[in-house]
Amino acid sequence: MNACSPESVGIKPRVAGVGGSLLLEELLAEQGKLETAVMAFSEWHEEEPLMAGHYRQLIPMAKPSQGEQYAFEVKLDECTGCKACVAACHSLNGLDDDESWRDVGALMTRQAPVYTQTVTTACHHCEDPACANGCPVLAYEKDAETGIVRHLDDQCIGCSYCMLKCPYEVPKFNLRLGIVRKCDMCSSRLAEGEAPACVQACPNGAIGIQIVPRERELGEAAESLLPGVVRSSYTRPTTSYFSSKKMPESAEAADEGTLRVEHAHWPLVVMLVLTQAALGVFVATAVSGQDWLGWVANGLLQAGLAASVLHLGQPLRAWRVFLGWRKSWLSREIMVVGGFAGAGAAVLIGWSAWWAVGAGVLGVYCSIMVYVDTQRPDWSMGNTAVRFFGTVALFMALAMACVNGHWVGFAVAVQGAKLGWEVLNVGWNRKSYRSRMHWEALPRWTWARVMGAIGVMGLTWVSPVFALAGLVGVEILERALYFKTVKAWRMPGA
Repeated sequence: MNACSPESVGIKPRVAGVGGSLLLEELLAEQGKLETAVMAFSEWHEEEPLMAGHYRQLIPMAKPSQGEQYAFEVKLDECTGCKACVAACHSLNGLDDDESWRDVGALMTRQAPVYTQTVTTACHHCEDPACANGCPVLAYEKDAETGIVRHLDDQCIGCSYCMLKCPYEVPKFNLRLGIVRKCDMCSSRLAEGEAPACVQACPNGAIGIQIVPRERELGEAAESLLPGVVRSSYTRPTTSYFSSKKMPESAEAADEGTLRVEHAHWPLVVMLVLTQAALGVFVATAVSGQDWLGWVANGLLQAGLAASVLHLGQPLRAWRVFLGWRKSWLSREIMVVGGFAGAGAAVLIGWSAWWAVGAGVLGVYCSIMVYVDTQRPDWSMGNTAVRFFGTVALFMALAMACVNGHWVGFAVAVQGAKLGWEVLNVGWNRKSYRSRMHWEALPRWTWARVMGAIGVMGLTWVSPVFALAGLVGVEILERALYFKTVKAWRMPGA
């Protein structure tokens, strides 16, 4: 007797029968005959325990030859969104509870024609991987034989810059280990002729492995993988998505309109504000000739550098940051800002402050490029340069006001100009993602930034010294919003 039948628990159904049998019994019997994809998958394995034969059709029989590499192929028509691939990847790779290397999302239309499609996604093992290009310690390698992009855990310093660089949100930070980790296409299984965990677990065979040319024509990689995703020419991903259904032009990720507050990256916020403030004060030192401002500038600079170390998951490995200087703007920033610190310290022993100013300008430019290079629209060159060099101008003007009262009006004007530009940049259009992030998702933060800036402007007339201290906090709010409100590229559901 079925353990879930009414009779097993002592209940006698009293529903009118159809054709001599009770309706409830018929429904239970019909339900017992239903076969899900997972049940069919299980029965398939019971018939043939030797599983290798099942997956040979989902992985290539031969290994990639020269000029070729492995790549995922996804049959969208077969994907039901069951997340068996997610569970298998998590289990086989021994991931932590809050860690996932494969995600499942959905595409849909919000008007006719009606269209919905679940999508499974993981690392695309790009031809030109942004994660590897941005890593300051060369903790990524693209395998010469298979083309698989591997992360070298023992090299990683946990700076998370690859997470900002990757437009598909593939690398994931592991807080317990203090490093980033990602999908490697179960390369150890592929080497033995076995299918990756996600491929093997999919009950419908929606995920497979194919061999593709290592260097494709740019035109083949120019379009986005899926709607709402960054143009493929940025990293040249190798994953292919196939569907017999024509995808409407209005299709978009189901979570496209969802406001998502990004990580604030507080150590980076403090570092950026204090190093740029230090540059502004060094400019005032050079212009005014006041030696005591050099001490203030060095204090700001050293505090900023100390804060930056807190961003690293593995700070003891940070000495290797110079390794990626040929490709990584983060590596260049760290090296140049280190030179800025040396030039700033030399000011205290009699060197001209203009040496520190020159090194600082180059350091701020590298800081700008660190974020511009992520290709995120809100972190454009114009937006980022105005914010970063605007902070330099604010502290320069206010430092000069501390030396000479005639600069007070100029300092207030600079503060008003930067605040006005920020408000115009955010806008009041509630249909804009940037505006919605500020006024709907983070209205208290936004108003605190606006009112704080106005308060510092008023305080400047009373005491430029106290205003200088208050400006640090106000600019930290601005920089936190810069990180928290950015719209990141991602795959549907990532």
